[in-house]
Amino acid sequence: MQKHSRHYANHEFTKKYETFKSNMDYVHEWNSQGSETILGLNVFADLTNAEYQKMYLGTKFDASKLVQTPSAFHNVQSASVDWRQQGAVTQIKNQGQCGGCWSFSASGATEGAHKIATGNLVSLSEQQLIDCSTSYGNQGCDGGLMSAAFEYIIDNKGLDTESAYPFTAENGKKCKASLYQVAATLSSYQNVTSGSETALAAAITNGPTSVAIDASHNSFQLYHGGIYYEPKCSTTQLDHGVLAIGFGSGSLPSTSSSSSSSSSSSSSTSSSSSTGSESSQSESGSFSGSNSGSYSGSYSGSFSGSQSSSGSFSGSNSGSYSSSSSSSSSGPWEVQGGSTGNYYIVKNSWGTSWGVQGYIYMSKDRNNNCGIATMASIPSAK
Repeated sequence: MQKHSRHYANHEFTKKYETFKSNMDYVHEWNSQGSETILGLNVFADLTNAEYQKMYLGTKFDASKLVQTPSAFHNVQSASVDWRQQGAVTQIKNQGQCGGCWSFSASGATEGAHKIATGNLVSLSEQQLIDCSTSYGNQGCDGGLMSAAFEYIIDNKGLDTESAYPFTAENGKKCKASLYQVAATLSSYQNVTSGSETALAAAITNGPTSVAIDASHNSFQLYHGGIYYEPKCSTTQLDHGVLAIGFGSGSLPSTSSSSSSSSSSSSSTSSSSSTGSESSQSESGSFSGSNSGSYSGSYSGSFSGSQSSSGSFSGSNSGSYSSSSSSSSSGPWEVQGGSTGNYYIVKNSWGTSWGVQGYIYMSKDRNNNCGIATMASIPSAK
């Protein structure tokens, strides 16, 4: 585990060794079945699934009573979309020891909407959402919702740049937003018809879209590549906010075509520094609270939870353990395992040490697997 800078005291090593070995066995068993989903020994390989859920996901949000209010999105106008190729997606960020997945999802959707409307890609402030949207029901690093974040941005008449209001991975003592630093504004947002993958794809055609998913399973924890499909996933018990930035069918996007477009877009970004620390990756965030039963307005409940990773394998112990995974990622959007099929391209906020350099390809048109179409929202900018 030296790759992920894990260090543990002697009395911790045996337990972590056993956890790592158990996860390695799970990865090898899963991959031996020929699944389109490829697992690997990633940055979370030293955590039990219970630890992963407690530290990274927290309490689930029950979306079973969301009203399927029709949205304006009906027609899918393209067979494939990848907003990275249009320069509408900033670099992978890392939310650190803060349950702020909702703020990263919301800022990412706002970044995309601003790019589409103005032609400029700007990295926006998650910390402003964490510090300043509490009156909208958000709870900073203890939880929040993307829809409430959009409402704050609209009412506040914009969001600051990340450089002007940098991420600290903790709740600020006061809101430090300034109208003089506003870099992007929103005019409105829309909730996508709950459970409709056709509506979700139509929304993504218009821009990066905030979505909530069930990320609780071992397979998500240890995801490494391919198209993610988990038969045990729930469509209503949701615990993580992410950003859907495209979809497609057939072979997954190649590294070279996507990375070149991303590099060009990043070079024009006025504030493109990575949020959080890659070396101390830790994430928390889940929906918690009660559901109001209405999908047409703002959601009730929030992403919550907090995490701090205490260390890693290394140091003085008489035993050692190592293993190489059968699949590896050599680039930001590497094709893994020859997977083909319908997929969504999803940007996470756990740094580049997880998934396909921070991304995951999630199953599309497979009965709303993991609830990806259950609770989606997309903002618009002028």
